[in-house]
Amino acid sequence: MTTIVRRLTRWGAFAGVTLLGACGDSTAGGPPPPAAVVSRVDLSAATTALTPLQTVQFSAVARTSGGDVVSNAQPVWTSTAPSIASVNASGIVTGVAVGSATIRATVGAVSGTLDVTVASGAGVLATIVVSAQDRTIPLGQLTQASISGRDAVGGTVALGTRVVTWSTGNSSIATVTSAGVVTGVGVGTVSLQASVADGAVPKTGSVQLTVNSIPNAPISADVVMPGLTFSPVETVVKQGGTVRFIFPALAHNVIWDPRLAGSPTDINTTSNVTVSRTFPSVGVFPFKCTLHPGMDGTVIVSP
Repeated sequence: MTTIVRRLTRWGAFAGVTLLGACGDSTAGGPPPPAAVVSRVDLSAATTALTPLQTVQFSAVARTSGGDVVSNAQPVWTSTAPSIASVNASGIVTGVAVGSATIRATVGAVSGTLDVTVASGAGVLATIVVSAQDRTIPLGQLTQASISGRDAVGGTVALGTRVVTWSTGNSSIATVTSAGVVTGVGVGTVSLQASVADGAVPKTGSVQLTVNSIPNAPISADVVMPGLTFSPVETVVKQGGTVRFIFPALAHNVIWDPRLAGSPTDINTTSNVTVSRTFPSVGVFPFKCTLHPGMDGTVIVSP
């Protein structure tokens, strides 16, 4: 994409703005170096044709009459029609409504301008909508989240190869993978958020997700090890409760992986014994037998 540049220059003995103070060396005996004077401000942008809610980064470069860059110049950004196209203090321009506007960057008394046009946003990504297969899930369970794109007039826009970044407002209540798979790991309501890179400012969206406790969770439970499996694979116990791991003649171990706050101590390799572990914290605690790959289990601790 061709970068668009427009220059506005003010010439004259007193038109420039001094941005660098003279730094004379009194010990050298010579006159101080001349101050850098801004004579023009050049604006550029990847595009000046926008749609509503589309953003683009504008850049401003202050130069002397000889074309040298004045590196410490800090422009002030304004728009002649902020209801058409707005601009923030960093030079990010956002299309607001159909029409035309002029974006101005001013350094002292010298300005540069660049015109922008905002056209109908039909077919152009303006917002994203986040949804979840289940908005309410029990502690320890999963749900699949998804997003869809919308244009400025509400039409569906394909996201194509845009990268989606997932996050939750509180990872102690719910976690989410890069594929949008959400796991309830605590009890409460949390914001599930998605972000899509698009223009100067990512498009973001969110949905509220509630994770509920498990009613009538037992105060104790047993995990046995028939063959090379844990049974049950998923064990529910009440907060403060105990899980008894019943080891057969074949040696196994129980290693908490990942180790989380509230995970009990590991059980090293053993056989023909019953070992108990207490769970004081609400959460989801995965474990495995490292002696037998694929032998995994989970303890879900509910309030």
